[in-house]
Amino acid sequence: MENENRNTNDEAPQPPSEGEPEGFRVEMVVPSRKRTWILAGVVIAAVLFLVGSVISSSGVMDAWLPWTQEYAQRKVPPVPDGGEPIALLEFNQERGENTITVTGKVLNRTEGNLDNLIATLTLITSLELPVEEDVPLTPQSLEAGLEGTFEWVRPLSGEAGGIKLKFKLASGAVIQHRDSRYEQTGETPGEAPEEAPVDLTGEAPTR
Repeated sequence: MENENRNTNDEAPQPPSEGEPEGFRVEMVVPSRKRTWILAGVVIAAVLFLVGSVISSSGVMDAWLPWTQEYAQRKVPPVPDGGEPIALLEFNQERGENTITVTGKVLNRTEGNLDNLIATLTLITSLELPVEEDVPLTPQSLEAGLEGTFEWVRPLSGEAGGIKLKFKLASGAVIQHRDSRYEQTGETPGEAPEEAPVDLTGEAPTR
């Protein structure tokens, strides 16, 4: 009997101690599967960002990135004499009362096609901020040894102080050009008709 009473007392629930409130239980919280996936995603994203930053700064992928300037320049066809890829044959300005019309003609001096050639013109006037616009050349694909033309019409306020002229491809490659306007006519720049100065260096003309 004494043993039975002892076993019964051992199995009986013990009353809570004074320092432990009734109903208090300590449970281990196990991270959920969703939280684990979130943490894994954050770690992977951080690693990919770090690797991408290292590759981008090193420049090892430049040859495979068509949007880089260096890659775009390598796509410009070679020039037999090693000079500028295009020659500016004509550049005319016609100023009306409220508009200015600019037309031009260029020659492809390379050994290949120049696709999507663009003339970037910047008009500087006495009353407005400089206005810059890209004008596609015609034809869109300029074959070796052929000529292309462009036309630009802009409203004109005040006096035309100068025009900047540059060329590029739609891919981003900058196309250098030579001024050959007077080679065929025998004229010199001083004998040419008076017009707003044309800047062929890409810098703003000075007054």
